[in-house]
Amino acid sequence: MNRFNFAQALTPLAASLALLSACTDSAKTETTAMMDNKAKAETATTMAPAPVVDPVSRRALFGDLHLHTGNSFDAASSATNTTPEDAYRFAQGEAVEYFGRPVQRQAPLDFLAVTDHAEYLGVAKAASDPQGPFSDTSWPADLAEKSKNVMDFMRVFSTAGFRGAEPIPEFVTDEVITTNWQNQMDAAEKYYRPGEFTTFVAFEWSPMPGGAHMHRNVIFKGPDFPEMPYSAIESMKPEDLWTYAEAQIDAGRDLVLIPHNSNLSHGLMFAFKDSYGNDLTAAYAQRRSRLERLVEITQNKGTSETRPEFSPTDEFAGFELLEWGVGDEGVDLAGGFVRTAFKRGLQLQESLGSNPFVFGLIGSSDFHSGLTSAEEFNFPGGLGSTDEQTDPNRVLTSINPVMGTPTTVMSASGLTGVWAEENTRESIFAALKRREVFATSGPRMQVRLFAGDYPEGMTKDSNWVNQAYEKGVAMGSDLPSGQVPRFILQALKDPDSGNIDRIQVVKIWLEDGEAREKVFDALWAGDRQVDPDTGKLPPVGNTVDTTTATFTNTIGAVSLIGEWSDPEFDPGQAAIYYARVLEIPTPRWSTYLAVNNGLPLSKDVPATLQERAWTSPVFHNP
Repeated sequence: MNRFNFAQALTPLAASLALLSACTDSAKTETTAMMDNKAKAETATTMAPAPVVDPVSRRALFGDLHLHTGNSFDAASSATNTTPEDAYRFAQGEAVEYFGRPVQRQAPLDFLAVTDHAEYLGVAKAASDPQGPFSDTSWPADLAEKSKNVMDFMRVFSTAGFRGAEPIPEFVTDEVITTNWQNQMDAAEKYYRPGEFTTFVAFEWSPMPGGAHMHRNVIFKGPDFPEMPYSAIESMKPEDLWTYAEAQIDAGRDLVLIPHNSNLSHGLMFAFKDSYGNDLTAAYAQRRSRLERLVEITQNKGTSETRPEFSPTDEFAGFELLEWGVGDEGVDLAGGFVRTAFKRGLQLQESLGSNPFVFGLIGSSDFHSGLTSAEEFNFPGGLGSTDEQTDPNRVLTSINPVMGTPTTVMSASGLTGVWAEENTRESIFAALKRREVFATSGPRMQVRLFAGDYPEGMTKDSNWVNQAYEKGVAMGSDLPSGQVPRFILQALKDPDSGNIDRIQVVKIWLEDGEAREKVFDALWAGDRQVDPDTGKLPPVGNTVDTTTATFTNTIGAVSLIGEWSDPEFDPGQAAIYYARVLEIPTPRWSTYLAVNNGLPLSKDVPATLQERAWTSPVFHNP
């Protein structure tokens, strides 16, 4: 693969800084948060995580909480044949076969949840097998014929699986579904190695009313799991999924629900109405915030942070957007983006006394390949048959038959970062519940956000992390009412990716009933100065050579750490703060693929991108 040489790109001083920042003091390098005060007070119906004895020992772990194998019917329609076992092996750095070629992650992950669609779980693959459980029916021959056209195959399953039509009776029997669900659980148990690699038993609930993606991933803590997953065939209402979740929790099976692809929800994900068309109530808000504590902000089908039309002063709002529902009649596009959700949540808090949209932020892949590789330079594809690279030009010029978009606009994204004491289900799940998590578009950069009543210059103290826990809160937590916070920000680069350009703080607040937003450049690399006329920080530069798909780390910083105070802070004003970390420009996956095969660059997407990370917010509620 034609990539930059990391060892040559780092100066000896920068390499020493990276080593110092990453290795010398576990209190300084492996920690970024303290217990969420809300988590301590969780009711019995939400099963609060076990107390943490030593939060300072937490370290950054990276994984994927949203991945499909050939057991998902839409993946099977695209000829994906990978199994959950293949997925767990690949995530750990082992080579597996994908469309006749060996593929392998460069950097192994720490955890993975296989989230195959609960709808017709494993059935499409089984019904296509001439030697399988449907061998005495016409299904293998029928599906072999329909497999000649992806959409013909998809329609057999999607009308009921995604859109609420009557299901095919022989495909939804308890025997068929429970067998496939048991196989999913068996694979997770087989590859779970506490302390080394964590697997989560999970599934995706996948309704698409009117074509709107209203999907949620359901992640179980374990070790006990339900006999059956819950699918959109049973109900397309989120409220019914919550009832299922509450029953599981009451039975001792703790879980988290994670909405995703809100950008494709036609604005319904964060609407001011419930799924019945009624105005939201305080009871609705309390229930949702209790069960849906996280939201996926980036993945293969685009970024759900914001868009330029909703955030016109944010120069980085146009990152990896998928044009879905844009301009469609009756679509409230703004209701599909996380920054809008935060704004609406503050408004609902004021009117209802409760906020339904109190989310931590994660990134995942949603790849339908079984291969969780968000490495731009090493991206095998995420959509099945259109990833077949014996003809790379086909990948670069094809139209995805399901999305109706050029294959190249799909993102090689993303990852979830958690701050956990150890690599176990218990520790990682506790981090998810207290929202001590962050999202990245793929790189394994380590990011931190603390806020509290900190003295100026505290980060110069070698013991600053301990003080950050003692005197403040971390990402995902509430600030004490009335406290004027100082923020501590830190970012350490991924050793296989670009240097850090800057750390920004995104502020959302309520003023006279109107939700507002502002992006502050808080820390940055080099000696750049904010332009006093525009208020903007000059670009970091660009070292990418698109003719060779290479770049150098001669700009940017290996790490950034510092303090920031909100110059406009009002202690009586509700506000939400999250950090966004930007890398220097690097080649996009489509550029690597084109250059490595001597093909023209795609005209549908930029040749470069600035990878990024988003922390979970800190919430100020006066």
